[in-house]
Amino acid sequence: MAETPRYLRRDGEDPGAHYIEEAVSVYLMRHPSEDRWVIDPLTIDGCALDSTHDTYPSNTECRCEDEPVCDTVTDRMTEQGLPSGEELMVMLADALGYQVTRAGESQ
Repeated sequence: MAETPRYLRRDGEDPGAHYIEEAVSVYLMRHPSEDRWVIDPLTIDGCALDSTHDTYPSNTECRCEDEPVCDTVTDRMTEQGLPSGEELMVMLADALGYQVTRAGESQ
């Protein structure tokens, strides 16, 4: 099995960077005729994915040591829309070192 590339945080080791995190739900369902999981259509309907927590985004893991500024950045991230299923797919591919192309498209 190929080794999974290590994802480096995009905010780097900059002490002024703010580590703000969020979590989303990817809904699965049983395949209609087999005992296996498939993506539920709600996950790929083009709408933003649902947050898994009421108190997110969170900056509890941030190490910036400037709590008032970090809280301001966290508040701004609250206004940012969460990704759709397709946007999440692209984010995951990028993080894992893959490129995404639509079926039938050449690279």
